[in-house]
Amino acid sequence: MGGLKFRTGVVLFLVPALVLYVLFFVYPFFTTVLFSFTDWNGFTTPAFVGIKNYVTILTDAVFQASLVRVFVWVIAALIFKVGFALVIAFVLRKKMRGIRFFRTIVFIPYIISSAAMCLMFSIMYDKEIGFVNILLRAVGLDGIIRYWLADPKTAFGAVIAIPIYQAIGYFFVILFAAMQDVPEDLYEAGRIDGTNSLQEFFYITLPMIWKTLAVCITLSINGTFQNYDYIFILTYGGPNHASEVPATYMYKALFTRSEYGFGGAAAMVIFVCVLALTIFVRKTAASCFSTE
Repeated sequence: MGGLKFRTGVVLFLVPALVLYVLFFVYPFFTTVLFSFTDWNGFTTPAFVGIKNYVTILTDAVFQASLVRVFVWVIAALIFKVGFALVIAFVLRKKMRGIRFFRTIVFIPYIISSAAMCLMFSIMYDKEIGFVNILLRAVGLDGIIRYWLADPKTAFGAVIAIPIYQAIGYFFVILFAAMQDVPEDLYEAGRIDGTNSLQEFFYITLPMIWKTLAVCITLSINGTFQNYDYIFILTYGGPNHASEVPATYMYKALFTRSEYGFGGAAAMVIFVCVLALTIFVRKTAASCFSTE
């Protein structure tokens, strides 16, 4: 049998990508680590302060609340964003009339920019003319009508509902593609044994696509910790820090107060949280759905 031959000349084609990777990821990452131990405003000479920035951040009530908030967001994203995408992909994988139309409808929200989505939902959340409150009035629930983005009790939930809804189409495409690779023979064998759709989902589909599902979970976690733009546009972390998340906390430290050392420490805390949570979830997914 033939084998793959490695040509040293091919390495030259990897050099541009490697240079860009080092220049725009590796170097900034280690620079951020170094500056996180300093007090620096971006202009003066950095002053080494040890772990002071980390102690300040981890004891800050606003940052602690933002961490709790983002973990709630992670759970909601996994349940609704990945979970709904998984169910929809399973339902729409079968051939039926108008199936392409439904697949397109599911994916369309993802191609809309975050700024446009925020504008649309800010109008929908309006107390007087918003569709949400109009719908509540129509069904007789006038008592819960409010300014959804201005109320500390609802601002965070109202904001995160937007990226969760918007990203369902993205994960739907990934999971739908994975389901297309599941051999149809397995489903036919299951039907012969008397399995129903629910059993097919849990005993055939999930074990066969668990690796892709683990990737989706990882992307969902990373996206949750990075998605500060929706909050930045709609509430800027308010009212009274009610929708603050670590990413907006870091942004304000870096670009509003010019506390680059403090912001760098916040960035490293976010990185550690994402890394630890990703490793935990991937190992859990592997133990639950691995077919080995």
